[in-house]
Amino acid sequence: MKRTIPLAALLVLMLACPLAGMAQSPDIPTAITNALGQGDASGLSAYFNDNVELVVDNRNDIFSKQQSHGILTDFFRKNRVDSFNVLHKGERGMSCFIIGTLATDLATYRVYVLTRKNENQHFIQQLRIEPSNE
Repeated sequence: MKRTIPLAALLVLMLACPLAGMAQSPDIPTAITNALGQGDASGLSAYFNDNVELVVDNRNDIFSKQQSHGILTDFFRKNRVDSFNVLHKGERGMSCFIIGTLATDLATYRVYVLTRKNENQHFIQQLRIEPSNE
């Protein structure tokens, strides 16, 4: 009987540890949402992957990190950001996404950001800033 208590405790710990790890989702860093809310292209580009699928204005392609930074800088220069609100977020494996609303002085946009976590760093794989239908 004395041996079953330590074995039972060990079994409980072994089962609880994977569940605790699952509770920690690879949530998108707040620096990304803050950069969107401030219209900060440099803050966003710090999280860009080497290549980013970017949909902004009439541009829809896979761009290098540097090209993506330039496109966003131009977008934020033309559209002064008032606010960014996250409407939905989710994750699957090591990928996370957010969907939100970007309010600017000229229009309201629907924003989709997809990141992938690699070596404890989030990298933006896809960024879509499209006119909202609202």
